[in-house]
Amino acid sequence: MKIIAFVGKSDTGKTRLIQSLVAEWKRRGRSVSVIKHCSHGFSLDLEGKDTWQFMEAGADQVAMVSSKTVATIQKRTSEPDLLEIAETVFPSSDLIIIEGGRRSKNLKKIEVLRSGISETIETPKNELLAVVSDTKLNVDTSAFQPDQITALADFIETQV
Repeated sequence: MKIIAFVGKSDTGKTRLIQSLVAEWKRRGRSVSVIKHCSHGFSLDLEGKDTWQFMEAGADQVAMVSSKTVATIQKRTSEPDLLEIAETVFPSSDLIIIEGGRRSKNLKKIEVLRSGISETIETPKNELLAVVSDTKLNVDTSAFQPDQITALADFIETQV
């Protein structure tokens, strides 16, 4: 199992890059899972619906299950460890991609930069595996353009 986090500011192209990498790895026959870290929170259950009522009643976990989809909601008392969640929730995946997780100290990261939005690397060197940027950078780490999907996928498979 390989786990890599893609970090960067909003609108730098992280989601599009991850979509392209998922498609590339699926073409290669790999099993791929993605975790989206939502630093501002999120909600899957709508107020008044059954799952919302169960959580409001005090349930620690609720699962929604349909014929082809499963989603779980868990209450946490602290910030979850993304590496632990990746290994627990997706134990059979070849590759796990985390979008976000900048503050997680135990993840290798690829920082995504975009001209006019984010042009400076913020990831500590000991956590930074590579940079993806739409402009040429003078950096002391591996650097890729956003359209270099095959090369980036190869790099991740050999370096993570």
